[in-house]
Amino acid sequence: MANLKNICVLRLSALGDCINAFGFIGGLKKADPNLDISMIIDKRFASMFKDANNNDLIPLYTVDFKNEGLKSILSLKKELKGKTFDALLNIQTSIKASLLSLAVKAPLKIGYDNARSREGQRFFVNKTAPASANPHVLAGFISFAKALGYDNVTPYWDFKLEEAELSEMRNQLPDKPIFVIAPASAKAEKNWTIEGYSALAKLALKKGFVPVLLGSKAPLELNLSKAIADTAGDGVINLCGKTTLRQMLCILKIAKLALCPDSGTMHAASAVGTPVIGLFARHSEKRVGPWNYMNLCVSVYDKLAKSELNGKDAPWRYRVKQNNAMEQITIDAVKDMFLKVLKEMGYE
Repeated sequence: MANLKNICVLRLSALGDCINAFGFIGGLKKADPNLDISMIIDKRFASMFKDANNNDLIPLYTVDFKNEGLKSILSLKKELKGKTFDALLNIQTSIKASLLSLAVKAPLKIGYDNARSREGQRFFVNKTAPASANPHVLAGFISFAKALGYDNVTPYWDFKLEEAELSEMRNQLPDKPIFVIAPASAKAEKNWTIEGYSALAKLALKKGFVPVLLGSKAPLELNLSKAIADTAGDGVINLCGKTTLRQMLCILKIAKLALCPDSGTMHAASAVGTPVIGLFARHSEKRVGPWNYMNLCVSVYDKLAKSELNGKDAPWRYRVKQNNAMEQITIDAVKDMFLKVLKEMGYE
């Protein structure tokens, strides 16, 4: 599409989706370096997209819809006063994102195709992105680039991690290969078992790796990580709740391998180029798996979904309803994937 200069991407949450949106923006900038691209994001996640000096990696407009509600629309409108974008890409289908889009001046407002649009997004846009044959969320983002006339956008992530930052984290860790276990998602039902994570930590120790636990200060994550560390025993380093988002990125970059459920940390590992074993049962790995390491997923989603749907294929957004779905992932299946990756990396 000719004469595009200034684009705004609207993606508030969740963290993993914001990481993928950042990769989408990076790919779009690679395709057209002359584009100025800004992003509207939930303030909780903004710190991940700032450099070592706290400068925005891309221009950010942060909102606090969770605490401010509709007032955040007025705050955003005030911040954007006098600014007009050539296009707004609303890559989030929630009604709160659509309401916030009202604060953005742009003659072209693009939303999802009919299959992915929901919560009335079509009433807030005047153009839709073409449907994507690839079910992955990030592939859906790339369709917005096609709507702008860019046909060959490849996701690209650059968090501008500096050697000084990486060295600082290396100096705090043993001089051995690091195996990150980030055991928790924001939702408990997407987490694997204490026994499973502990078994993988013990296996990693036997193979000469140092298991490092990562997570936020949320009680769910702190308690889960402590239980894993206590069960796995000596040799496990528990850094859950002790790192910033950027420090987490550095540790993931240093690590040789990571193990995560469907979570922001999983997408972060993929983004920095660290092989990550993703664990899936409630949601389809084909839709929300680690973009760069889809081949490393251990998933029981298809089996469980077809069981619930009497053998029928699951709709795009279908979520498995069994509360114990993640328990259906066997320890042996994850161990097999771990050993396979080690062999491919030359550690076996």
